[in-house]
Amino acid sequence: MLYLRLAWRNIWRNRRRSFITMLSIVIAVLLASVMRSMQEGQYDVMVNSTVGTFTSYIQIHQQGYWDDQTLENSFEASDSLFEDAAKPSAVIETVPRLQSYALAAGKQQSRPAMIMGIDPDKEQSLSNPKERIESGSYFESADEQAVLVGTDMMERLSVQLGDSLVLIGQGFRGQSATGLYEIKGVVSFPNPEMNKNVVMMPLATTQNFLAAPNRLSALALILDDPNSVQQTVNRLNSNVDTTRYEIMSWQQMMPELQQAIQADRGGGVIIILILYIIVGFGILGTVLMMITERTYEFGVMLSIGTSRLAIFLMLALEILFIAFLGSLLGIALSIPVAWYFNVNPIEFSGGMVEVMESYGLEPYLPFSLDPELFYMQAIIIFIITIVFSIIPLIRASRLHPVKAMRS
Repeated sequence: MLYLRLAWRNIWRNRRRSFITMLSIVIAVLLASVMRSMQEGQYDVMVNSTVGTFTSYIQIHQQGYWDDQTLENSFEASDSLFEDAAKPSAVIETVPRLQSYALAAGKQQSRPAMIMGIDPDKEQSLSNPKERIESGSYFESADEQAVLVGTDMMERLSVQLGDSLVLIGQGFRGQSATGLYEIKGVVSFPNPEMNKNVVMMPLATTQNFLAAPNRLSALALILDDPNSVQQTVNRLNSNVDTTRYEIMSWQQMMPELQQAIQADRGGGVIIILILYIIVGFGILGTVLMMITERTYEFGVMLSIGTSRLAIFLMLALEILFIAFLGSLLGIALSIPVAWYFNVNPIEFSGGMVEVMESYGLEPYLPFSLDPELFYMQAIIIFIITIVFSIIPLIRASRLHPVKAMRS
Protein backbone atom coordinates (compact mmCIF):
# COMPACT_ATOMS: atom_id res chain seq x y z
CA MET A 1 0.00 0.00 0.00
CA LEU A 2 2.91 2.35 0.77
CA TYR A 3 4.39 1.79 -2.70
CA LEU A 4 1.00 2.52 -4.28
CA ARG A 5 0.72 5.86 -2.46
CA LEU A 6 4.28 6.82 -3.31
CA ALA A 7 3.84 5.87 -6.98
CA TRP A 8 0.59 7.86 -7.24
CA ARG A 9 2.18 10.95 -5.68
CA ASN A 10 5.27 10.68 -7.87
CA ILE A 11 3.12 10.73 -11.01
CA TRP A 12 1.83 14.20 -10.15
CA ARG A 13 5.19 15.62 -9.07
CA ASN A 14 5.83 16.44 -12.71
CA ARG A 15 2.38 16.84 -14.19
CA ARG A 16 3.58 17.95 -17.59
CA ARG A 17 5.68 14.83 -18.11
CA SER A 18 2.91 12.55 -16.89
CA PHE A 19 0.31 14.27 -19.10
CA ILE A 20 2.58 13.98 -22.16
CA THR A 21 3.07 10.26 -21.56
CA MET A 22 -0.64 9.71 -20.96
CA LEU A 23 -1.56 11.76 -24.01
CA SER A 24 0.62 9.60 -26.27
CA ILE A 25 -1.12 6.48 -24.92
CA VAL A 26 -4.57 8.07 -25.28
CA ILE A 27 -3.92 9.06 -28.91
CA ALA A 28 -2.55 5.62 -29.72
CA VAL A 29 -5.58 3.83 -28.25
CA LEU A 30 -7.96 6.32 -29.88
CA LEU A 31 -6.44 6.06 -33.36
CA ALA A 32 -6.04 2.28 -33.21
CA SER A 33 -9.59 1.72 -31.93
CA VAL A 34 -11.24 4.09 -34.41
CA MET A 35 -9.24 2.66 -37.31
CA ARG A 36 -10.14 -0.92 -36.40
CA SER A 37 -13.79 0.09 -35.89
CA MET A 38 -13.85 1.66 -39.36
CA GLN A 39 -12.21 -1.41 -40.92
CA GLU A 40 -14.55 -3.91 -39.30
CA GLY A 41 -17.53 -1.72 -40.18
CA GLN A 42 -16.42 -1.79 -43.81
CA TYR A 43 -16.14 -5.58 -43.67
CA ASP A 44 -19.63 -5.82 -42.17
CA VAL A 45 -20.99 -3.81 -45.11
CA MET A 46 -19.15 -6.07 -47.56
CA VAL A 47 -20.49 -9.22 -45.95
CA ASN A 48 -24.04 -7.92 -45.42
CA SER A 49 -24.29 -6.59 -49.00
CA THR A 50 -23.38 -9.97 -50.45
CA VAL A 51 -23.85 -12.70 -47.88
CA GLY A 52 -26.62 -11.07 -45.85
CA THR A 53 -28.81 -10.30 -48.86
CA PHE A 54 -28.15 -13.20 -51.17
CA THR A 55 -26.43 -16.40 -50.07
CA SER A 56 -27.01 -16.10 -46.29
CA TYR A 57 -24.35 -17.18 -43.79
CA ILE A 58 -25.03 -20.92 -44.14
CA GLN A 59 -26.68 -22.99 -46.87
CA ILE A 60 -27.70 -26.63 -47.09
CA HIS A 61 -27.62 -28.30 -50.52
CA GLN A 62 -27.75 -31.75 -52.03
CA GLN A 63 -24.26 -33.27 -52.05
CA GLY A 64 -22.39 -32.01 -55.14
CA TYR A 65 -24.73 -29.10 -55.88
CA TRP A 66 -22.21 -26.32 -55.28
CA ASP A 67 -19.76 -27.80 -57.78
CA ASP A 68 -22.47 -28.52 -60.35
CA GLN A 69 -25.40 -26.14 -59.83
CA THR A 70 -28.09 -27.84 -61.87
CA LEU A 71 -31.63 -28.93 -61.12
CA GLU A 72 -30.45 -32.54 -61.22
CA ASN A 73 -28.60 -31.82 -57.97
CA SER A 74 -31.64 -30.31 -56.26
CA PHE A 75 -33.28 -32.10 -53.34
CA GLU A 76 -36.80 -32.85 -52.23
CA ALA A 77 -37.99 -30.68 -49.34
CA SER A 78 -38.90 -32.60 -46.20
CA ASP A 79 -40.18 -31.61 -42.77
CA SER A 80 -37.38 -33.56 -41.11
CA LEU A 81 -34.71 -31.51 -42.90
CA PHE A 82 -36.37 -28.25 -41.88
CA GLU A 83 -36.57 -29.47 -38.28
CA ASP A 84 -32.92 -30.59 -38.19
CA ALA A 85 -31.75 -27.33 -39.79
CA ALA A 86 -33.62 -25.26 -37.19
CA LYS A 87 -32.28 -27.16 -34.15
CA PRO A 88 -29.18 -25.00 -33.44
CA SER A 89 -30.21 -22.10 -31.22
CA ALA A 90 -28.38 -19.61 -33.46
CA VAL A 91 -30.72 -20.39 -36.41
CA ILE A 92 -33.71 -18.06 -36.37
CA GLU A 93 -35.13 -18.79 -39.85
CA THR A 94 -34.82 -21.33 -42.66
CA VAL A 95 -35.35 -19.86 -46.12
CA PRO A 96 -36.06 -22.27 -49.03
CA ARG A 97 -34.98 -21.43 -52.57
CA LEU A 98 -35.13 -22.98 -56.02
CA GLN A 99 -32.70 -21.44 -58.45
CA SER A 100 -32.11 -22.05 -62.16
CA TYR A 101 -31.53 -20.20 -65.43
CA ALA A 102 -33.80 -19.48 -68.39
CA LEU A 103 -34.20 -17.18 -71.36
CA ALA A 104 -36.41 -14.19 -70.51
CA ALA A 105 -38.11 -12.39 -73.38
CA GLY A 106 -40.27 -9.32 -73.78
CA LYS A 107 -41.91 -8.11 -77.01
CA GLN A 108 -38.66 -7.22 -78.76
CA GLN A 109 -35.71 -8.26 -76.58
CA SER A 110 -34.54 -11.42 -74.81
CA ARG A 111 -31.86 -11.97 -72.20
CA PRO A 112 -30.54 -14.86 -70.08
CA ALA A 113 -31.99 -14.63 -66.59
CA MET A 114 -31.33 -16.13 -63.17
CA ILE A 115 -34.64 -17.56 -61.99
CA MET A 116 -34.96 -17.40 -58.21
CA GLY A 117 -37.93 -19.14 -56.65
CA ILE A 118 -38.60 -17.74 -53.18
CA ASP A 119 -40.99 -18.14 -50.32
CA PRO A 120 -42.65 -14.68 -50.28
CA ASP A 121 -42.83 -14.57 -46.48
CA LYS A 122 -39.56 -16.21 -45.41
CA GLU A 123 -37.47 -14.42 -48.05
CA GLN A 124 -38.14 -11.19 -46.18
CA SER A 125 -35.66 -12.40 -43.54
CA LEU A 126 -32.88 -12.65 -46.14
CA SER A 127 -32.92 -10.50 -49.28
CA ASN A 128 -35.98 -8.54 -48.12
CA PRO A 129 -37.33 -8.02 -51.67
CA LYS A 130 -40.54 -6.34 -50.52
CA GLU A 131 -38.57 -3.36 -49.18
CA ARG A 132 -36.39 -3.23 -52.32
CA ILE A 133 -39.26 -2.80 -54.78
CA GLU A 134 -38.82 0.45 -56.72
CA SER A 135 -42.16 0.27 -58.46
CA GLY A 136 -45.09 -2.12 -58.57
CA SER A 137 -46.07 -4.45 -55.74
CA TYR A 138 -44.95 -7.62 -53.98
CA PHE A 139 -46.27 -11.18 -54.24
CA GLU A 140 -49.51 -11.94 -52.45
CA SER A 141 -49.21 -15.76 -52.42
CA ALA A 142 -46.68 -18.55 -52.93
CA ASP A 143 -48.33 -19.69 -56.20
CA GLU A 144 -49.04 -16.33 -57.82
CA GLN A 145 -48.41 -16.29 -61.59
CA ALA A 146 -46.21 -13.20 -61.50
CA VAL A 147 -42.55 -12.16 -61.36
CA LEU A 148 -40.32 -9.43 -59.93
CA VAL A 149 -37.62 -8.25 -62.32
CA GLY A 150 -34.30 -6.50 -61.62
CA THR A 151 -34.03 -2.84 -62.59
CA ASP A 152 -31.36 -3.33 -65.25
CA MET A 153 -33.12 -6.41 -66.61
CA MET A 154 -36.26 -4.30 -67.18
CA GLU A 155 -34.26 -1.84 -69.28
CA ARG A 156 -32.54 -4.61 -71.23
CA LEU A 157 -35.82 -6.25 -72.10
CA SER A 158 -37.60 -2.93 -72.81
CA VAL A 159 -40.61 -3.99 -70.76
CA GLN A 160 -42.85 -2.22 -68.26
CA LEU A 161 -45.01 -3.08 -65.28
CA GLY A 162 -48.01 -5.15 -66.29
CA ASP A 163 -46.30 -6.57 -69.40
CA SER A 164 -46.00 -10.30 -69.88
CA LEU A 165 -42.60 -11.94 -69.53
CA VAL A 166 -41.91 -15.14 -71.47
CA LEU A 167 -39.55 -17.64 -69.81
CA ILE A 168 -38.05 -20.53 -71.76
CA GLY A 169 -35.63 -23.02 -70.24
CA GLN A 170 -34.96 -26.59 -69.21
CA GLY A 171 -36.71 -28.08 -66.22
CA PHE A 172 -35.94 -30.97 -63.91
CA ARG A 173 -34.69 -34.14 -65.66
CA GLY A 174 -34.59 -32.42 -69.04
CA GLN A 175 -38.24 -31.48 -69.24
CA SER A 176 -39.23 -28.41 -71.20
CA ALA A 177 -39.86 -25.29 -69.11
CA THR A 178 -41.99 -22.54 -70.61
CA GLY A 179 -44.24 -19.96 -69.03
CA LEU A 180 -45.87 -16.56 -69.41
CA TYR A 181 -45.94 -14.35 -66.32
CA GLU A 182 -47.04 -10.83 -65.45
CA ILE A 183 -44.32 -8.40 -64.39
CA LYS A 184 -45.65 -7.29 -61.02
CA GLY A 185 -42.73 -5.29 -59.66
CA VAL A 186 -39.25 -3.90 -60.25
CA VAL A 187 -36.70 -4.77 -57.58
CA SER A 188 -33.27 -3.22 -56.91
CA PHE A 189 -30.44 -4.89 -54.98
CA PRO A 190 -27.04 -3.52 -53.88
CA ASN A 191 -25.39 -6.11 -56.13
CA PRO A 192 -25.48 -4.79 -59.73
CA GLU A 193 -25.15 -8.31 -61.18
CA MET A 194 -28.42 -9.30 -59.55
CA ASN A 195 -30.16 -6.24 -61.01
CA LYS A 196 -28.94 -7.25 -64.46
CA ASN A 197 -30.04 -10.89 -64.29
CA VAL A 198 -32.52 -11.67 -61.54
CA VAL A 199 -36.13 -12.71 -62.06
CA MET A 200 -37.87 -13.60 -58.80
CA MET A 201 -40.90 -15.88 -58.69
CA PRO A 202 -43.01 -17.39 -55.90
CA LEU A 203 -41.60 -20.78 -54.90
CA ALA A 204 -44.62 -22.91 -55.91
CA THR A 205 -44.81 -21.09 -59.25
CA THR A 206 -41.11 -21.75 -59.87
CA GLN A 207 -41.45 -25.43 -59.00
CA ASN A 208 -44.35 -25.75 -61.44
CA PHE A 209 -42.44 -23.84 -64.16
CA LEU A 210 -39.36 -26.07 -63.81
CA ALA A 211 -41.39 -29.29 -63.41
CA ALA A 212 -39.71 -29.79 -60.03
CA PRO A 213 -42.56 -30.19 -57.53
CA ASN A 214 -41.50 -29.87 -53.87
CA ARG A 215 -37.84 -29.56 -54.84
CA LEU A 216 -35.27 -27.02 -53.61
CA SER A 217 -31.79 -26.09 -54.72
CA ALA A 218 -30.81 -24.59 -51.34
CA LEU A 219 -32.00 -24.06 -47.81
CA ALA A 220 -30.55 -20.79 -46.51
CA LEU A 221 -30.18 -20.33 -42.75
CA ILE A 222 -30.54 -16.97 -41.00
CA LEU A 223 -28.47 -16.59 -37.81
CA ASP A 224 -29.00 -14.28 -34.87
CA ASP A 225 -25.23 -13.85 -34.53
CA PRO A 226 -23.05 -13.81 -37.68
CA ASN A 227 -20.02 -14.66 -35.52
CA SER A 228 -21.48 -18.08 -34.65
CA VAL A 229 -21.23 -19.46 -38.21
CA GLN A 230 -18.61 -22.13 -37.57
CA GLN A 231 -20.19 -23.33 -34.32
CA THR A 232 -23.55 -23.62 -36.09
CA VAL A 233 -22.01 -25.54 -38.99
CA ASN A 234 -20.44 -27.98 -36.51
CA ARG A 235 -23.81 -28.55 -34.82
CA LEU A 236 -25.57 -29.00 -38.16
CA ASN A 237 -23.01 -31.61 -39.20
CA SER A 238 -24.15 -33.71 -36.26
CA ASN A 239 -27.88 -33.11 -36.88
CA VAL A 240 -28.14 -33.38 -40.67
CA ASP A 241 -27.36 -36.41 -42.84
CA THR A 242 -24.04 -35.25 -44.37
CA THR A 243 -23.90 -38.23 -46.73
CA ARG A 244 -26.88 -36.72 -48.54
CA TYR A 245 -26.54 -32.99 -47.85
CA GLU A 246 -23.63 -30.55 -47.87
CA ILE A 247 -23.54 -27.79 -45.27
CA MET A 248 -21.53 -24.77 -46.37
CA SER A 249 -20.64 -21.54 -44.61
CA TRP A 250 -20.39 -18.28 -46.53
CA GLN A 251 -16.59 -18.49 -46.31
CA GLN A 252 -16.72 -21.74 -48.27
CA MET A 253 -19.25 -20.42 -50.79
CA MET A 254 -17.46 -17.08 -51.29
CA PRO A 255 -13.74 -17.65 -50.60
CA GLU A 256 -12.75 -14.64 -52.72
CA LEU A 257 -14.65 -12.31 -50.35
CA GLN A 258 -13.00 -13.92 -47.33
CA GLN A 259 -9.56 -13.55 -48.93
CA ALA A 260 -10.20 -9.89 -49.80
CA ILE A 261 -11.15 -9.16 -46.19
CA GLN A 262 -8.10 -10.97 -44.84
CA ALA A 263 -5.78 -9.13 -47.21
CA ASP A 264 -7.23 -5.74 -46.30
CA ARG A 265 -7.16 -6.59 -42.60
CA GLY A 266 -3.48 -7.51 -42.92
CA GLY A 267 -2.70 -4.10 -44.40
CA GLY A 268 -4.50 -2.43 -41.51
CA VAL A 269 -2.55 -4.49 -38.98
CA ILE A 270 0.73 -3.30 -40.50
CA ILE A 271 -0.33 0.34 -40.15
CA ILE A 272 -1.37 -0.21 -36.53
CA LEU A 273 1.93 -1.98 -35.78
CA ILE A 274 3.81 1.07 -37.05
CA LEU A 275 1.67 3.22 -34.76
CA TYR A 276 2.41 0.89 -31.84
CA ILE A 277 6.16 1.08 -32.47
CA ILE A 278 6.12 4.90 -32.64
CA VAL A 279 4.15 5.09 -29.40
CA GLY A 280 6.44 2.54 -27.76
CA PHE A 281 9.58 4.53 -28.49
CA GLY A 282 7.84 7.71 -27.34
CA ILE A 283 7.03 6.04 -24.04
CA LEU A 284 10.61 4.74 -23.81
CA GLY A 285 11.99 8.25 -24.21
CA THR A 286 9.62 9.62 -21.57
CA VAL A 287 10.53 6.90 -19.06
CA LEU A 288 14.26 7.44 -19.65
CA MET A 289 13.79 11.17 -19.11
CA MET A 290 11.83 10.50 -15.92
CA ILE A 291 14.58 8.27 -14.53
CA THR A 292 17.39 10.62 -15.58
CA GLU A 293 15.74 13.57 -13.80
CA ARG A 294 15.47 11.53 -10.61
CA THR A 295 18.90 9.88 -10.63
CA TYR A 296 20.09 11.92 -7.64
CA GLU A 297 16.89 11.03 -5.76
CA PHE A 298 17.43 7.34 -6.38
CA GLY A 299 21.06 7.61 -5.24
CA VAL A 300 19.94 9.15 -1.93
CA MET A 301 17.27 6.48 -1.47
CA LEU A 302 19.82 3.72 -2.06
CA SER A 303 22.33 5.32 0.30
CA ILE A 304 19.84 5.42 3.20
CA GLY A 305 18.98 1.75 2.80
CA THR A 306 16.08 1.61 0.35
CA SER A 307 16.22 -1.72 -1.45
CA ARG A 308 16.67 -1.87 -5.20
CA LEU A 309 13.52 -3.99 -5.46
CA ALA A 310 11.53 -1.23 -3.73
CA ILE A 311 12.76 1.34 -6.28
CA PHE A 312 11.93 -1.04 -9.12
CA LEU A 313 8.42 -1.68 -7.77
CA MET A 314 7.73 2.00 -7.18
CA LEU A 315 8.75 2.97 -10.72
CA ALA A 316 6.88 0.01 -12.19
CA LEU A 317 3.71 1.08 -10.38
CA GLU A 318 4.11 4.62 -11.72
CA ILE A 319 4.30 3.29 -15.28
CA LEU A 320 1.33 0.99 -14.64
CA PHE A 321 -0.76 3.89 -13.36
CA ILE A 322 0.10 6.04 -16.38
CA ALA A 323 -0.52 3.21 -18.85
CA PHE A 324 -3.81 2.25 -17.21
CA LEU A 325 -5.14 5.81 -17.05
CA GLY A 326 -4.07 6.51 -20.65
CA SER A 327 -5.65 3.29 -21.96
CA LEU A 328 -8.88 3.88 -20.02
CA LEU A 329 -9.19 7.44 -21.29
CA GLY A 330 -8.40 6.27 -24.85
CA ILE A 331 -11.29 3.78 -24.71
CA ALA A 332 -13.60 6.42 -23.22
CA LEU A 333 -12.86 8.78 -26.12
CA SER A 334 -12.93 6.21 -28.93
CA ILE A 335 -16.33 4.66 -28.09
CA PRO A 336 -18.35 7.89 -28.64
CA VAL A 337 -16.53 8.49 -31.95
CA ALA A 338 -17.32 4.97 -33.17
CA TRP A 339 -20.89 5.20 -31.88
CA TYR A 340 -21.48 8.46 -33.74
CA PHE A 341 -20.30 7.05 -37.06
CA ASN A 342 -22.26 3.85 -36.43
CA VAL A 343 -25.48 5.85 -36.04
CA ASN A 344 -24.48 8.37 -38.74
CA PRO A 345 -22.39 6.34 -41.22
CA ILE A 346 -20.12 8.04 -43.71
CA GLU A 347 -22.04 8.39 -46.98
CA PHE A 348 -20.07 8.38 -50.22
CA SER A 349 -20.93 10.62 -53.14
CA GLY A 350 -19.89 11.29 -56.72
CA GLY A 351 -17.75 8.73 -58.49
CA MET A 352 -17.19 6.79 -55.27
CA VAL A 353 -20.84 5.70 -55.33
CA GLU A 354 -20.36 4.04 -58.73
CA VAL A 355 -17.17 2.35 -57.53
CA MET A 356 -18.91 0.96 -54.43
CA GLU A 357 -21.93 -0.23 -56.40
CA SER A 358 -19.71 -1.89 -59.01
CA TYR A 359 -18.46 -4.12 -56.21
CA GLY A 360 -22.00 -4.80 -55.04
CA LEU A 361 -21.64 -2.60 -51.94
CA GLU A 362 -23.96 0.03 -50.59
CA PRO A 363 -22.36 3.53 -50.68
CA TYR A 364 -22.01 4.12 -46.95
CA LEU A 365 -19.57 3.17 -44.21
CA PRO A 366 -20.79 2.55 -40.65
CA PHE A 367 -18.29 1.95 -37.86
CA SER A 368 -18.35 -1.27 -35.86
CA LEU A 369 -19.19 -1.27 -32.13
CA ASP A 370 -17.72 -4.67 -31.33
CA PRO A 371 -16.39 -4.27 -27.72
CA GLU A 372 -13.36 -6.42 -28.52
CA LEU A 373 -12.08 -3.79 -30.94
CA PHE A 374 -11.74 -1.27 -28.11
CA TYR A 375 -10.50 -3.21 -25.13
CA MET A 376 -8.00 -5.23 -27.20
CA GLN A 377 -6.31 -2.04 -28.44
CA ALA A 378 -6.10 -0.77 -24.87
CA ILE A 379 -4.62 -4.07 -23.68
CA ILE A 380 -2.04 -4.08 -26.49
CA ILE A 381 -0.98 -0.48 -25.79
CA PHE A 382 -0.81 -1.29 -22.07
CA ILE A 383 1.47 -4.27 -22.73
CA ILE A 384 3.68 -2.26 -25.11
CA THR A 385 4.06 0.43 -22.43
CA ILE A 386 5.20 -2.16 -19.89
CA VAL A 387 7.59 -3.87 -22.34
CA PHE A 388 9.27 -0.62 -23.39
CA SER A 389 9.65 0.38 -19.73
CA ILE A 390 11.38 -2.79 -18.47
CA ILE A 391 14.94 -1.85 -19.48
CA PRO A 392 14.83 1.69 -18.00
CA LEU A 393 13.34 0.29 -14.79
CA ILE A 394 16.11 -2.29 -14.50
CA ARG A 395 18.72 0.41 -15.11
CA ALA A 396 17.23 2.58 -12.38
CA SER A 397 17.21 -0.28 -9.87
CA ARG A 398 20.91 -1.01 -10.57
CA LEU A 399 22.24 2.51 -10.01
CA HIS A 400 25.36 2.92 -7.86
CA PRO A 401 24.49 5.27 -4.97
CA VAL A 402 27.70 7.39 -5.11
CA LYS A 403 27.71 7.75 -8.90
CA ALA A 404 24.01 8.54 -8.91
CA MET A 405 24.40 11.40 -6.38
CA ARG A 406 27.44 12.81 -8.22
CA SER A 407 25.54 12.95 -11.49
